[in-house]
Amino acid sequence: MTASTPRSAPSLLAPGTRGPVLAISAGIGMHAFNDLAISASIPVAMDDLGALPMLPLVYALFFIGVVAGGVTSAEIRVRFGARTTALGAAACFLAGTALTALAWNGPAFALGRALQGVSDGVIAALCYSLIPQLFAASIVARVFAVEATVWALAAALGPLAGGYATEHAGWPFAMLTGLPLALTFLAAAALILPGRRADGFVARRRTPLGPVALCLAGAALLALPSALPAAPVSALGLALLALALTVDRRRPLPRFFPSEAFTLTPLGAGTWLIFLMPVAQSVSSIFTALCTRAIFGLSTILTGWVVVTMALNWSCWAMVAGRLPAHHRQAALRFAPALQVAGAACVGTGFITATLPLVLLGQSLSGAAFGLSWGPANQLIMEAAPEAERARTASFMPTVQTLGFATGAGLFGWIASLTGLVPALGTGATAPPLAALWGTATLVALLALLAARRLYAHRPVTPRSVA
Repeated sequence: MTASTPRSAPSLLAPGTRGPVLAISAGIGMHAFNDLAISASIPVAMDDLGALPMLPLVYALFFIGVVAGGVTSAEIRVRFGARTTALGAAACFLAGTALTALAWNGPAFALGRALQGVSDGVIAALCYSLIPQLFAASIVARVFAVEATVWALAAALGPLAGGYATEHAGWPFAMLTGLPLALTFLAAAALILPGRRADGFVARRRTPLGPVALCLAGAALLALPSALPAAPVSALGLALLALALTVDRRRPLPRFFPSEAFTLTPLGAGTWLIFLMPVAQSVSSIFTALCTRAIFGLSTILTGWVVVTMALNWSCWAMVAGRLPAHHRQAALRFAPALQVAGAACVGTGFITATLPLVLLGQSLSGAAFGLSWGPANQLIMEAAPEAERARTASFMPTVQTLGFATGAGLFGWIASLTGLVPALGTGATAPPLAALWGTATLVALLALLAARRLYAHRPVTPRSVA
């Protein structure tokens, strides 16, 4: 009878499991906690350094670093093994953290954030790729649930820690709030993760570096207008992104982009959706903390809570969406991105009229838009992709998302520079720049809604979805 009883799944706290859980959670938590803890402190730091106009560039360089680290993580791991890759990325993160805390001017702070972005991209990709290798298939779902909990805790505790540090010790100490998790990850990686010989990791395909380099250069040029508003570099950035697509489609397999990315096909509509929603959201990611402090006079702690309202709603509504039947989740694409349209309009109107509840409502609506549409959109994109390209498409979607945030940082940084947002916050004449920023975000969100409608209209039809 004992022999016929199925073996129960191992506990996450079992001797052979708790170490890898600690390593993975520390790596993912380091990324999440650091970003959420300092989100409201970055404008304070840039203001103190006399570099507030560079604020969008700081965000753009971080996102570009995440893309660069994410797309090269597998190649680095093949060459050096999981342990050395983790240790090198953690050292890069520590260097970036030290540079942001000790920054003497805006460019030094921006460089520190860029280093953190590269390390975050490498570590996040490495940690998620290690989960199927380090854990039995029977507990992989529970491991992912643990990491979702890590994100939720980071969203809850990050603003409190970063805001408290800023209010009572100064923004340099807020930059160090993620240091304990970084050191924990460094120690856990050294003791637990496999070295090169024991790793056995083989990348499914080599990353074509030519299109990646062109893509990153294009994103960087799109970000530069925030620092160089008079320089006509945006057109060159778009041209480089188009060239990256063209070069990639003409090269033999394997390619970096899915073959129908950014076209008018269902798969192309999906990539536009995943790109445009972060573009629209980036204006709030960059300027909400700055505007909240300037317009409402809130403390850094309360400002942090205003900022993370979006992330908290994203997580809550994603859990709601995850419990819905598949056809109901997909049907959410018909209206969920419209919540971002309304959210952007509410946030902009709230700042213009100095109505904090309206800002909170807009943040909540934007979070709900992402939570309800992100999973179904990725599922439909995968179903629209040819069988041979599904793995490549799945790995490409996070890159599209991050490129959207980087592009949005450049776009809205350029608009903020042209409309004089930073001087206007000092004089109180904020209506024109705020209307330009969040009005543009509303229009971009509307384009994302149109892309979502096209993606949903071409979903695979099942008897239940017809009903």
